[in-house]
Amino acid sequence: MIDQIAPATVVEHAVVPSDFAFPLNVYARMLQLQEGKVDYLHYGIFSSDGESVLAAQERASALMWQVLPGPCRLIEVGIGLGTTLARLMTQGYAAVGITPDASQVAAARFRFGPGLPVALSRLEEFSQSAGEWDAILFQESAQYIEPLELFASANRLLKSEQATMVVMDEFALSRRAVEHTGLHQLDDFCALAARCGWRLDHRVDLSRQARPTLGYIARTVATHRQQLIDDLHVTADQMTALDASTQHYQRLYEQGIYGYALLRFKRERASSSRLLYIDLVHSPAMMDLFAKVFRTAMSPQQWAWKYGDGRGRAVGLQQDGRLAAHYGGVARPVSYLGRPAMACQVCDVMVDQSANTSLTRRGAMYQVAATFLENEIGWGCRHLVGFGFPSARAFGVAQRLGLYAEVDRIAKVAWPGDASVRPASVFVAPLGEHGALLSSRDSQAVDRLWQAMVQAFPDSVLGKRDAAWIQHRYLQRPDCRYELLLVRRRWTRRPVGVVVMRRHEQHLEVLDFVAPPSHFGVLVSVARAHAAASGLGRVECWITSSHRHLVDGIDPEHVTVTDLDIHVPTSVHTAGPSVDDLRGRWFLMAGDADFT
Repeated sequence: MIDQIAPATVVEHAVVPSDFAFPLNVYARMLQLQEGKVDYLHYGIFSSDGESVLAAQERASALMWQVLPGPCRLIEVGIGLGTTLARLMTQGYAAVGITPDASQVAAARFRFGPGLPVALSRLEEFSQSAGEWDAILFQESAQYIEPLELFASANRLLKSEQATMVVMDEFALSRRAVEHTGLHQLDDFCALAARCGWRLDHRVDLSRQARPTLGYIARTVATHRQQLIDDLHVTADQMTALDASTQHYQRLYEQGIYGYALLRFKRERASSSRLLYIDLVHSPAMMDLFAKVFRTAMSPQQWAWKYGDGRGRAVGLQQDGRLAAHYGGVARPVSYLGRPAMACQVCDVMVDQSANTSLTRRGAMYQVAATFLENEIGWGCRHLVGFGFPSARAFGVAQRLGLYAEVDRIAKVAWPGDASVRPASVFVAPLGEHGALLSSRDSQAVDRLWQAMVQAFPDSVLGKRDAAWIQHRYLQRPDCRYELLLVRRRWTRRPVGVVVMRRHEQHLEVLDFVAPPSHFGVLVSVARAHAAASGLGRVECWITSSHRHLVDGIDPEHVTVTDLDIHVPTSVHTAGPSVDDLRGRWFLMAGDADFT
């Protein structure tokens, strides 16, 4: 218990840098060689470029101490060399330091004695005296923790009454390109804090004063490069990569993309609402909400098919312990203008009617949507772009909240079933069986067709349709059965394309093509013949309006086209590819949706 934590005896010993992981070992040894001592591994806050780095680090520490509350029960997340934790103990704080790095625990206890109260733990898993702490401190550790997990853990560990959170760290101040990754976006971080019940009462931009730290690192590592290699047994390639990374960070600081800030948040009382990631533990509550909102059931198997094994992410809002809102998304590899990228298919956006009392930026819908988008989609996030198939009403709500803009629409193209249109020059065979793996030969054929499709769409964005995707999307979905046909040239057996279909009472739905567009006419003809043989009167397919021309000219005397009033959105809430970048780029069919 925290009442049993005794003050540490501060008997400092020298650090052994070789015990640290790269690059902390380099930074610690670099300071020893250049300055003769090392107390901190964090940035310095410089009053001038020529100032001693040790003085600059002390200034950073002093600024942090100015915003800490007085002696109280405090958690330090990330302990560095233990210097701050030892000082907290001598100043009367009932403190504990936590870190997942065993070398930091060993170094801190070596320097300040075995009584230093340190726990080897990730913040998300730390549970000592949960609900009894007054304050939590993050000094260059918040950047390694997902923001929603950070605030959820803080709310779990701190008292439900008055509490304080101090964050001193690097942040992304803006993002302008796909490579601007690795740091939390500062304004989004503060906005999420507010949604989680925290009031920002101190915010100082220290970017200009922190930036000389990078120049110091570059110069000092270069000066002692060979000795660092010899002493720490690191490789020359590692040192070269570290130098490149330091220079990259310097440029980002100079461009105002990365920066450094000191923040203090306060909370008078914990909110009864809680934002959280929805995982397997919360899936029963998610399925209950799904059934209530959409009036149809989602099975555990379907949830696992969609969200399991890291495929999906979702943010939920609990109110009084009950799941009131949910915003999900599934990772989808895409070809983005001919280059591989990751997209997010937004799905399962739902709010309990009793919680949907406000369609404003304080409402449940906005809270889950904004939190998901800020953490998942855009420059610096795991997904470059997002897409979905919202109804006109759902899209309108998100558009009014400043979350979405339209980049395309979905059209339905239909033809009558007709056995006579099947080309004689092709051979058609079923592709795979439900629940079974594709054969090696069929997998190779699908992968070749996918590569041909990518090459034919250099200016489009299209979801990956390789054998692995076909296998998971259509042959492993637990609650649907699809018909997959592999079309080959009759005499050469060269693959022409794959067509994926689903039977309905009156029509056959084409969900997907895997082929270059020059072969779409053959695939439509095969589907029309298959419909006629199955006693179905027509064939329908969805396609984005921007790419409708690839199919609506097939048998123009018999084709019909209908706008479905389904908008294809992109996120405008976070920085990423612009609306103009994406307008008319998406090639989407019904199979790109999760509900078809």
